Amino acid sequence: MHVTALRTDHLRVPLGKPPRVPLTDPTPPGPAAVDLVLVHLDTDAGVTGLGFTYLLGPGASAVRGLIDTEVSPLVAGADPRHTDALLARAEGHFRPVGFAGLAARAYAAVDVALWDVKAKAAGLPLAELLGAARPAAPFFRSDVGRDVVNAKPLLKDGAAGVRLEVGGGDVQADADRVLEVSQGLGDGAWVGVAADGRFDLNTAQALALFFEDVGVDWFEDPLPAADEVGYARLAGLAGVPLAVGAGFGARDAFFRAIRAGHVRTVRPDVCRLGGITPVLKVAAVAEAFQVAVSPVRMPEVGVHLACGLAGVPHVDSVAWFKDVFAGGPRAEGGKLAPPAEPGLGLAVGPGAGRWRVA
Repeated sequence: MHVTALRTDHLRVPLGKPPRVPLTDPTPPGPAAVDLVLVHLDTDAGVTGLGFTYLLGPGASAVRGLIDTEVSPLVAGADPRHTDALLARAEGHFRPVGFAGLAARAYAAVDVALWDVKAKAAGLPLAELLGAARPAAPFFRSDVGRDVVNAKPLLKDGAAGVRLEVGGGDVQADADRVLEVSQGLGDGAWVGVAADGRFDLNTAQALALFFEDVGVDWFEDPLPAADEVGYARLAGLAGVPLAVGAGFGARDAFFRAIRAGHVRTVRPDVCRLGGITPVLKVAAVAEAFQVAVSPVRMPEVGVHLACGLAGVPHVDSVAWFKDVFAGGPRAEGGKLAPPAEPGLGLAVGPGAGRWRVA
């Protein structure tokens, strides 16, 4: 089997109403839309793969251009099942300018398409090809942003809880927001708090102690990624589990965090790292150190990782692309289950063309 053609498309998908935030909150409002770059990969065996990558800021046109002009020649004529070799080829090609960044996001869409082909060629859903660890996985909603008003309705489809973003500049408002959500959802709900590295050590320590009392289930990226000493001190002070990595752009950063032993969960981003293949490498190291893996967003891929790998305990779910794709994860008994069809079990829906960017 060999790759015969690679085609791209660019959609700008609206994210609905912007979240409500206090007038005193200095954090800019979230984006109104997410850019989705699609890859359709054809083979001489008649198997077609679908891949995608997303951006919440500028760069989608550049990513599409990189796929068309730089990445496509790297996979043309190759066996799409050779995912490790093709990743190494791509990283070598971009080494003079650096693979992390837009190049990794571009390759991520192609890598996802390669895995879609690989699973289809085997006649298996991707979750089964990866190991079939469980038929369905718990999930939390990560599209609540910082709007607590909508937190509870997000659980109506059986989500275990929500991931709440903090760090708008008013620490007391952050603490009040987390307390309100935790109390509003009840004792059985899972609550994660994400800070995107916005706090200094003293503030993070105070919040960690407060979150421990509240019963928060994890504190994600409270400090800048480079503050390894700070993470060590924070882990030794508070009992709230630490998660890191949503902004990591290279595997080495995960390996250092895992070996340091200060975190319970790592958060690789399939798009940011370059696809499923590098995430699997992070997951293998994390398993050796008994650290959980929770891939960032992309439930269309995340459900296969969570149901395929024992070390991925749950799915980070957003509803951004529910009107773009046909198929995808389905909620069953309070968990997300992957499609039964071979591959990702995804197709671009008939109405997605209305968001196409020329």
